[in-house]
Amino acid sequence: MIKGIIFDMDGVISDTQKFHSQTESELLARYGIQIPPAQITRRFSGVRTVEFFDELLKKQELTYDLESLIAEKWRRMEKLASLSVEAVDGSLDLIKRLSAEGYVLAIASSSNLKYVQIVLTALGVIDYFPDIVAGDMISQGKPDPEIFLSAAAKIKIIPEQCLVIEDGVSGMKAAARAGMKCIGLVADHDQEYPTEYLVTSLAEITPAYLEKIE
Repeated sequence: MIKGIIFDMDGVISDTQKFHSQTESELLARYGIQIPPAQITRRFSGVRTVEFFDELLKKQELTYDLESLIAEKWRRMEKLASLSVEAVDGSLDLIKRLSAEGYVLAIASSSNLKYVQIVLTALGVIDYFPDIVAGDMISQGKPDPEIFLSAAAKIKIIPEQCLVIEDGVSGMKAAARAGMKCIGLVADHDQEYPTEYLVTSLAEITPAYLEKIE
């Protein structure tokens, strides 16, 4: 029986994955690495910033200040989020409904904590998430299961009774490794994903749909 529901944030609750990919693309271009935002989203959605930059820059054998690069990314991200944040279609209604139905909710986001709080506050749903695990609170990012296991521990629900809602492949893998069920929010069903439960719209996550998973 599902008791706790753990949300990824960027791309699931907030339409902010585009902020990540655009900012990262611009910062990498400084080092001569040309990778378009769409490609970043496909390959690295849900990957922690430190691991993303480290992987790509190490391959090029470039000299770089990782801490400064990460700090600049989050300064840019926080400014973008403070100016304008849009919700993913259906996300706010889903959060409110699941809370009303008695599920315990949590956030497990690869973004840093301050940024997560800015986004959730802008969307008016931060009070639904007293328990947040962010990328700067863990030692291993997705697809490692640490972030989801930490969220389950915070809400005091065993992993087998937790459901994850994710849009990134790395997050779907992390949920599976944590022993949790996972709903993947995807653009289409034409490719394979590491979860059997897939939706193209959050409106599909109805009480009847959840009963199938439980």
